[in-house]
Order: sequence, then C-alpha cells, then structure tokens
Amino acid sequence: MATQLNPPEDASDDFYAYYRFNPRRDTPSDARNTLLVVGTLIAAATFQAGINPPGGVWQDKTIVDGVTTHPGKAILGSEKAAFTVFLFLNTLAFSSSLQMIHYLIIDCPFSFEVLTAIYSMSGTYGFAIAAVEPPGAVKFWYIMIAFLLPYAVRLSQQIFKIYKRG
Repeated sequence: MATQLNPPEDASDDFYAYYRFNPRRDTPSDARNTLLVVGTLIAAATFQAGINPPGGVWQDKTIVDGVTTHPGKAILGSEKAAFTVFLFLNTLAFSSSLQMIHYLIIDCPFSFEVLTAIYSMSGTYGFAIAAVEPPGAVKFWYIMIAFLLPYAVRLSQQIFKIYKRG
C-alpha cells in the first residue's frame, strides 16, 4: 500500500482539482493501477456489449415488417445506422481500453502472457460481433477503422514528437 506524501486537501474547495492526478500527492504506481482497473472494466463492459448487443438477439426465424429475422443475430441490426454507430463506438472503446492496458503493462512480469490474452480477446471479440451481426448490417472496414484508430493516433503522436525534435 502506497503512503501519501501529503495529507488530503479538502475536496469541497475545488472538487475537480482535488481528484485530478497530483504528482506531489499521488504516486505514479497508484495512477497506473487506477488506469489498469478502469481499462479492464471498460474492456469487459464493451466486450460484453459487443457479444450481447442492446435489445438482445432474435430467438426464432420470423418475418417482422417484411424482413426475415435470423436466430442468434442482433435485433438492433435491423436498424442498420444505429447498429453501425453502436458497433463503431463500442469497438473504439474496446480497442482504446486494450491499448491502454497494453502500454501500462510493458516491462511488467507476465506481460507476454497478458498481451497474448489481450490479442486473443481481440480476435474473439471480432468473431463474436461477426456472429451476431445480421447479414450486411455493418461494413467490415467500419469496424477495422474503429479498432485501429487508437493505435493510429498513438503512432502519429509518436511520429510527430520525433519529427518535432529533429
């Protein structure tokens, strides 16, 4: 358990400032542990939302409003625009949380095993959303953009820093 360098201030003075990271009060290890917990919770919630989308899945093959439903496919998938936005944002959050976990565990013991689990979970997520997606509901490249966007932003930030220095 980490020891606090200074006793806590009064939160009622400035609520926002009180809960912000303060290097004089908070240890980097505490911040890292907090981010790992938050990232893990986001990854778990978005994974679950991806494999069990809002509204659930069709149970039987029926005709609703002239459209044939498919058992095991997302009910929300009948609304293509809404389902596309949902999957894009959910995948973006999932990918961002996995990237955050990835960077926070670099050089930690068992980091190889954790990274293997993360990338396996990414593949499982992809197959799961493909399994519940109704035929033709979402274009594949929308999901790929959402998944790769956090990595592309981080990479471009690193390239920009190198370019700025040199």
